[in-house]
Amino acid sequence: MKTDKRIAKENSTRMLITLLIVMLTIVIIAASLIFWFTAKGNALLYQFIFLSSIILLFILSISIAITIFAMKLLWYNKKVPSFIKIIMETFIHISYPFINILGKILKYDKNTIRRAYTQLNNQLVLSGDYSLQGKEILVLTPHCIQISSCPHKITNNINNCKRCGICKVDSLIELQQKYGIHFKIVTGGTLARKIILELKPRAIIAIACERDLLSGLMDVKRIPILAIVNQRPEGPCVNTQVDIVEVEHAILHFIKE
Repeated sequence: MKTDKRIAKENSTRMLITLLIVMLTIVIIAASLIFWFTAKGNALLYQFIFLSSIILLFILSISIAITIFAMKLLWYNKKVPSFIKIIMETFIHISYPFINILGKILKYDKNTIRRAYTQLNNQLVLSGDYSLQGKEILVLTPHCIQISSCPHKITNNINNCKRCGICKVDSLIELQQKYGIHFKIVTGGTLARKIILELKPRAIIAIACERDLLSGLMDVKRIPILAIVNQRPEGPCVNTQVDIVEVEHAILHFIKE
């Protein structure tokens, strides 16, 4: 089952590139103004402060430019050098608060921004090669994937599921049995972090809403995560669903064939 490793050419990706270009423009203008003021000043401390600011802004502008360039490479399914991946991964964690503020000013939907970040993360992970065993992979999903009318509590033990097939839990258990992966249903980020510390997976497939996925990506920095946005036909946090084929694609990307 071949996984498409190209970055998704949808509005959220285009929007993120636009925001990065705007951010780069602002940084260049700020650096130019600081340089101009520095040239006018005479005090040594004054010049040191402003020159330090210019250096920081220069590093930031290079990081933004590299990220835009790498996104274009991913867009056309080109290989991204490993050193660029490291820069991008660092930049993703640092830049989000600023991009979020810029998005609010330009009146972009916050979930669209979050989705763009999760897609960028996914494409970085998909551009890598892995050869893991099933037991080294953890699939995490929130408890809202279980149908709300179900009387069986499965957050502590998924074996309590009666496999009726009404919700997607049955299909996820089937993937667990097929590939030997870990599958856990959690009630929040605290429990998710606890499970990660206990199991120490080498790869994670996270299923959640845009907000929770981005929060998880910011918390977990040393484990590759493929983030899958859940489907919410009845609104947030109730009877959510997931594309099982997409989950299986993610497992197959990590697993040793």
